[in-house]
Amino acid sequence: MPALARGPGPLRLRLPALSLPQCLRDVRAQVASWAGRLGMPADAVDDIVLATHEALANIADHAYPDGDGDAELDAACEHGEIRVVVRDHGSWKAPRDPGWRGRGLVLIAGLAEHVDVQRLPAGTCIAMRWRLPEGST
Repeated sequence: MPALARGPGPLRLRLPALSLPQCLRDVRAQVASWAGRLGMPADAVDDIVLATHEALANIADHAYPDGDGDAELDAACEHGEIRVVVRDHGSWKAPRDPGWRGRGLVLIAGLAEHVDVQRLPAGTCIAMRWRLPEGST
């Protein structure tokens, strides 16, 4: 009997919030590579990468504006869907100068097929999901 094709295992990253601005480029590349190996079309990979980037950028801006804390990214593929969870253990703070900003969660909601945001005293958790295309790993 032939072996079943398997995609990549989960992607788990723990990132110091202080270094988030400098490491987001590398994180985007890792997420793109991971999602691409699951057989997602290029435009869906782009959606996953941008939504994940926005969620992580929100941590740097809102949870740890002084850079003291960690961001967690957990991505997995199970039961025909990709699930990306980004969380922090900080407390929500409005940006010092909102200016043209403040649309990250709206953007995430437009990119992911399903989004669940939980703001708790112990941090914020953004869970995003996308269905795998038929015939994918």
